Amino acid sequence: MSERFQVDLRGLSVPVEIRRNTRRRTRVGMSFRADGTLCVDAPLGLLVDEVRSIVMDHSRWIRYRSERAVNEVPCWYPEPYLSGSIVQFLGTTKELEFYRDDGGYVEDKGPILRVHLNDGDDPKAMIWRWYHQQADTVLAGAMEDAVAQVPWVKQTPVWRHSFMRSQWGSCSVSGRISLNTHLVKLARELSLYVITHELCHLVELNHGAAFNALMDRHSPEWRSHREALNRVTGLLSEEKPITTAV
Repeated sequence: MSERFQVDLRGLSVPVEIRRNTRRRTRVGMSFRADGTLCVDAPLGLLVDEVRSIVMDHSRWIRYRSERAVNEVPCWYPEPYLSGSIVQFLGTTKELEFYRDDGGYVEDKGPILRVHLNDGDDPKAMIWRWYHQQADTVLAGAMEDAVAQVPWVKQTPVWRHSFMRSQWGSCSVSGRISLNTHLVKLARELSLYVITHELCHLVELNHGAAFNALMDRHSPEWRSHREALNRVTGLLSEEKPITTAV
């Protein structure tokens, strides 16, 4: 069950929702939902007062992101998923069409995403499964292209993708790369940027000057791509469908 409270950050009132995450051990993740709520993914044992303290410690970043969310037009997800709702795929929009015809599959019809439902199917779960299937191909292709552009990677590293709430990608100390399945919703150059970012971490684990120099060399527009991702972080706040694991 979620836990909610309100914080006042020097005159800016921000609603906060804690979401308990069994995969987190010590660190928390933060993202904004479309309604302006700050969602904090926190370990099970972290007390509410401790979460509040962490939020206050990050007040400068929260104020900045909150104000940006108000003044920009972000890319959000539908709530609920209905015929006529708009979803994102590869940087374009698609309108949902639902048919209850015992089909159980999704068709990409250009500007239309046609969803054929069996009785009892959850439309949201079907679309998320479709996103996951598309990401298998889309992100694999982007990974191959990114690897070809960096001389220090001789073969494709171990990688996977999953729906994550607080980051677009990560690289472990062992060199395993994780990508956010939500990237399949965005323009391909943003996936390439995220993957190149993680490949640079195979050489430079931090975000210092040497890391930035690598990014400048192999992804010259990375700063604008980073800004583009910051404008759509609301996508990461969407709750996973509860009927089917994805």
